[in-house]
Amino acid sequence: MWRAEDEALLGRLEDELVLSRLFHHHVGNLAARSVPHPRAAGLIAAVRALAGGDAAVRAALDGDVTKLARLVEAPPMLARPPEMLHHIALYYGRVASVLEGVFPDAAANGWMRSLAAWLALGDERAYLAKLEDAILGGARKAKDKTGVLIPPERVPLEVVADLGKRAENTSRDLAPAGRAALLALSWVGEAGRIAGVPEDVTRRALGAAERWRNAALDAALAVVGEALDEANMRGELTTSGRAILLRAVDVWAWSGNDEAVEQFVIDRLATVGWELYRARAWDALRFTFFPFRPMIEHMARRIEHDPTKIAFAAPCAQMYVFLTDMEQSSTSKHELAERAVRLCPSHRNGRLNLASLLVDQALASMRQMVLFARKDELERVEGLLARAEKLYPQSSELPEAKAMLERVKRGRISL
Repeated sequence: MWRAEDEALLGRLEDELVLSRLFHHHVGNLAARSVPHPRAAGLIAAVRALAGGDAAVRAALDGDVTKLARLVEAPPMLARPPEMLHHIALYYGRVASVLEGVFPDAAANGWMRSLAAWLALGDERAYLAKLEDAILGGARKAKDKTGVLIPPERVPLEVVADLGKRAENTSRDLAPAGRAALLALSWVGEAGRIAGVPEDVTRRALGAAERWRNAALDAALAVVGEALDEANMRGELTTSGRAILLRAVDVWAWSGNDEAVEQFVIDRLATVGWELYRARAWDALRFTFFPFRPMIEHMARRIEHDPTKIAFAAPCAQMYVFLTDMEQSSTSKHELAERAVRLCPSHRNGRLNLASLLVDQALASMRQMVLFARKDELERVEGLLARAEKLYPQSSELPEAKAMLERVKRGRISL
């Protein structure tokens, strides 16, 4: 005889099987390293109660877990029962902890989804408060007096803090787990969107995440900054600055191309660059800047796409001035100089460089006018000199170029 207890046991075993398949879907062959506790199958039981949930579980039993995965991840989390949210928060935390040492980007996605569930739970409040009561019992009142208990709405901030500590603790060796935590902290806004919580809830989490990210990156860059300061004191900045700064390239990759790392590098690279520029050590300048060109380009695109980054426009433009000076191709020199002025239209060195290149172009064009001067070519030269004068009226080459233009006009037949 098939009893109710037998039906319940079968359902529980099926849920555990489906959970193991879902876990394998998210972590692959790493699933064998950390099998979820059988109680985690409560997630599957919770899914069954949703619209379309039973069909998704049946599909998973037949070998297709994609519908189930989509259903578990579907926003807004706030629409889910709190018991299910708790399961989701713990489940994705387990997924992330298994992946973080091998696939940090995928782990970051796990941490982000776990945080989304915690944000929804924190906003709901009642479930976590009841859970605390059930766990602490009579000890709750005593703890309330000492302020030890964490209000439900602050639980997500504690999760953010945990991620921040994971990042900071690995900032010296730049471990993959730290990268996963840093990326997750940068996706807090997405976690808030998936959670469906009010904007002020997301803003609080974003503020905490930014503070923890900055602390971790400051710790990672402190080693570089201290080494550069020591090299500068010893007068070895031009010889060892590049090798020291290369560590920051690793930090940049570890952080997911974080803006703060770009700002740090551009600031410190300018110091090294000026030393080499004053020494007219063009080969050394070229060699020093080469590994950082992708970072400089990334920073430039960031500034071009976001006008609020204006505070960093001038330092980034100076990078392009250095690149212009060390470039050997005239076409590339002009492109780099134009980029510097686009980034920061008021940048003195950028305007000076571009004006000088425009004058050089005008002089080269006029030297090629032997007997005849085409009208359109003369107009082009006039335009080059007019723009050069507007950019940098004090340019020392301008008087010579303007005088030459007048001679060309008087002594050539215009076509």
